[in-house]
Amino acid sequence: MTVEDVKESYTAFHRAHNPAQVYPSEWVIRTLLGRYPRLDLDKSRYRGAKILDVGFGDGRNWPLLHHVGFQIHGVEITEDILALGRARAEALGADATLKLGTNCALPFDDETFDYALASSSCYYVDKGTTFEDNLAEYARVLKPGGYLLATLPEAGSSIFDGCAELADGHVEIRNDPWGLRNGYIFRRFRTEGELVETFSPRFEEFSVGLCRDDYYGVQINLFLLVCRKKS
Repeated sequence: MTVEDVKESYTAFHRAHNPAQVYPSEWVIRTLLGRYPRLDLDKSRYRGAKILDVGFGDGRNWPLLHHVGFQIHGVEITEDILALGRARAEALGADATLKLGTNCALPFDDETFDYALASSSCYYVDKGTTFEDNLAEYARVLKPGGYLLATLPEAGSSIFDGCAELADGHVEIRNDPWGLRNGYIFRRFRTEGELVETFSPRFEEFSVGLCRDDYYGVQINLFLLVCRKKS
């Protein structure tokens, strides 16, 4: 499967699954609004702050982002998904700036954002690039001290069943339970230490969580990550 194949499959998926109502991911609610001993986010800083939602999909996190006062910006991989997103933002009464891009090519100026949100997105690696390229691009568009909030897949997830091992923690997906991502390259993480080491050249002040869920036979294990761009 090529990048163009993935773009086509994701566009078809979002056309077919475009609900009138969307609901934020649980980890986003808990991270932005909850209080935990190893997480320190100043909620008073949200209103008026610029946030980049990378791979926003159906815009499910926008009701929350809009409610707490973020200026919403977003990136998706096809114009059709962007069009669905613009309609979603209009229905919410949110003024969202949405652009075409990928993890390794974010179409915004240097040091634009106070926050970047990568909900199940930043670990997609385009062929000819590496996960390090993705991290460099996220760091580029964040302001010094800006926050990255992300989920990243742990090794035991079903998505990695039968995957092809590549270099430096990269794998090629071969057995996607939903048939959308076969042939795509992911960056897989086995431990919290590996995660922190990978991000440390550009980020600091790490808060890491881990969710392991069996959704009726599909194992979804995710590291939850909050960190700040080095000043």
